Parts: sequence; structure tokens; C-alpha cells
Amino acid sequence: MAQYLREPLFVLDVDQHNDTHVQRYYYRDYSLPNGDIHETGCGGAMDDATAKTMLGHYARLHVLPVFMMLKHHEGHFNGVHHGDIAIKWHAEGDLDFTQANCRSHSWYEEVKAHIDYSQGLLAQVDYLNDDDATNTILIGAMERRARLDVIHDRLRLDTLDRDPYDIAILESGLEVEEERIHTLAGTGSYDAHPEPAHTTGGAHGSDQRSRISPQGYVVLSTLQRILNAINMDPELVSDRSKFRHLKAENTTAITGWLNQDHSSMRKPQFQGTSADFLPLMRWLTTHRAEMQSLLKYVPYPEIVAKMLPSELLLTWGALEVYDLEVATIRSVIQREDASVAAKEYCRTWLVACTIAEGTDRDRMLAKDPTRWQRLIGLYAAAPDCACPQDVREECWYVLHTLPHVVWAWKTTPWGGLPRSQLGAIFKAHPAVQLVRHRIVTDDAWGFTVQLPTGMTWEARMVAMAAGLAAPRRH
Repeated sequence: MAQYLREPLFVLDVDQHNDTHVQRYYYRDYSLPNGDIHETGCGGAMDDATAKTMLGHYARLHVLPVFMMLKHHEGHFNGVHHGDIAIKWHAEGDLDFTQANCRSHSWYEEVKAHIDYSQGLLAQVDYLNDDDATNTILIGAMERRARLDVIHDRLRLDTLDRDPYDIAILESGLEVEEERIHTLAGTGSYDAHPEPAHTTGGAHGSDQRSRISPQGYVVLSTLQRILNAINMDPELVSDRSKFRHLKAENTTAITGWLNQDHSSMRKPQFQGTSADFLPLMRWLTTHRAEMQSLLKYVPYPEIVAKMLPSELLLTWGALEVYDLEVATIRSVIQREDASVAAKEYCRTWLVACTIAEGTDRDRMLAKDPTRWQRLIGLYAAAPDCACPQDVREECWYVLHTLPHVVWAWKTTPWGGLPRSQLGAIFKAHPAVQLVRHRIVTDDAWGFTVQLPTGMTWEARMVAMAAGLAAPRRH
């Protein structure tokens, strides 16, 4: 919206010590040598004194610019919510907006009276005078966007006419633009969307999760400490108590899941004790449709992952990689646009790497990077499912468990991409790199709940209380 209204965008650049500096991005006109007017975007960091002066002007005329917060150490941007003050400052000077949208607010009559008082005095003031009396009249007599232009005139900054803002026009091109950006970034979707044949949810495909009880609520910072705790032993006594509550929520969910209508497969006994957990998880590692179904059902899949021994986690991850590689090879065989040579190569490769259902030999053949490069040479649209040379194998295995153990994975910017693009996702998103690094080096899973999702923590708690899965990002 800032782009179409020709408004500046301010970025609060925050480091890991919460030291904050300001960046400003804006539009301006340039006169070219031939006399043409060229509009372009500009921006960059501001010194603290200039930022303080400029934002002071905004505050005195009750104009809230567009803010974003950039946390470099977290690898993503955050929006900034201003609460009720944003609505009030927008209403001031705009009687139509006030009457249409603000009748329920306590300040409604006050703002209306201010508008009535100021309208008749507007012609008597000099807009460039920055004093309390002038500003009071301008706030009541001019709409927010007009006050923004006054601020820029006072600061001798460029102002540009706003363009009409129509979300319907924008939405019509959003999907095409999103695909274009993903393609340029190397994360474009492979339209076969190969997924392992068993990933449809096993016997329990559902978008519902087990509901949490009131004891299952947890604040974000507490869950982060629990997930980062060494040897599953939180330092704070209160965190230990909450950890027990969260494990109990998962245990209730696991018991309920086991009691649902399953296939005839015999599973280990599970009575809810700690001794029952690992045998069940080891069995699920060899029955990954059921593993994924369970992780889609428990309210805290991150806790389940935290409780897995490293060797079991890596074994599961290696098998997830293998399943994806096999599914991708199968999908190329079904592709109409793949050449005969590519299909025949995949048929031979598939037979060779599925002799014993995922033994070490099968996995070695399936992940062979030279074979993936040859396939891409035969069929350029095929994704490269081989582990990148600069990524350790254990990191690669952990990466392939994340779509199953991160509750909000579907709501991340990359959540809608097929898992055959995990390598490209890893390279393009520092937040994913950080999560993988901290899990492998420190067994710290707390960063999984810090991934950018566009969803507040309170919204997750509300969804979990209702037994809902994370909404898919569009």
C-alpha cells in the first residue's frame, strides 16, 4: 500500500542486543537530461539525529507512517501494529471515515468535535508553521495523507501524488508474480509436486489436531526455553512443570490417535509412560505414513522431535530423504514432457535403488549426486534432490524432518512449495539455515517456533484450543 500511496516506508533495524536504527525508503522524481521526469525508489540508513527529527514531525501532526521491523539475527521482517492510536489518527480530519468506521470508539465524539472546530480555521494558518496551535488545526481539518504532505513540505522533501489503490487489481496478478519471484530465486515449483506415496496421511489423513486443554497453553518464550533445554531438563522449575503439561497433552493425543481406526498393522503397546515412547517412535520410523499422520495430530510436534534421540532423528530424516528421492524418480517416469531417454534412465535407476526397501545400499544409490546431475541433463525440469556439497548430511536429514515437526510450516513463505524444493528453500532462507544449524549443533529446537509465519502466537493457541491445523499460506 505504501507503494501505491507514494508514502515512505520506515524500517526499524534491530540487532540481537535490541539496538535500533532507522532506514527510510521513498519515491522521488528525477529530471533526466532530455527533460523527462523519471520516478524512482530511493532509500537507505538514516543517522539517529535525522531519524529522531523526522519522526518527531510525524508525531506532532498525528501521522503514523508505515513501519517494518528487521531483525537480522532472526532473518526476517516483522510488521508493526499500532493498535487503537492508528485508527484515531487516521480518523482525525476525515469525517467520512470517522462516521463510517469509528462510532464504537470512546473518542468518537471528541474527534468529530475537533473536526467541526478546525474546519473553519484552516484558512487562517500557515501550514509551514510548526507550532502547537497550527498543528492542532491541521490535525482536525486535514486528512492524514494531506498532513503527510505538509510534513514533507516542512522538511523540504519530495512529495508525489498517490495512485488509486485497488486490492482486486493487485490480487489478480499476485499468483503470477509469486511464481516469477520463486523462479528467479531458484525455488520455482516443479509442477509434478512429487511427494512420497505414503505422505497422504496414512490411515488418518486430516486437517484436525488434538485439542489442547487449558493446561496446554504456553507462552512463546517458555516453549522456546523448553525446546532449547539441554537433555530435556529446563533450568527453571516453572518450565519443568509446563514441560510435563505439554508432554501430557501430546500423550493424550497419541493415545487418542492409536485408538482411531487404523490398518491391521501391529504397533507397540503405548500406555503413556516414558518407556513406551521410544519403541513407538522406532516403529513409526519404519512406517512413515503413520509417523507423519501422528505428527499432524499431536498439538506439539516440536516436543516430539525434541524427545527423539539424535540417532533416531537422523535415521528418520535419512529415510524421509530416500522416500522423496524415490517419489521424484517415479514422477519423472510419469511426466509427458520427459524424454524417452530420461524415462528409461529413471526406470533403471528406480529398480536399482528399491531392491530392499531403503537399506543402506538403496539409499546410497538414490542419493548419488552424479545420477541426479545426469537426470537434470536428460530432463531439465527435474528437481535436484541430492544433498548440496556444502551441506553436511546430518543437516540435510534434519531439514527433511522439519515439514513434519514444525506446527506452522504450512504458513511460512515457503510452506506451499513441494518438498523436492527443500534444498532451494534452505539456500534462500537464512531462518531455515539457522533452525537446522541450532538443532544439529546444540539440539536447540526453540528456533522452530520463530520461523516467519504471518501468524501470531495467540492465533496459534486459539487454533490449537479448537483442534485446528495451521492454515495453509496462499
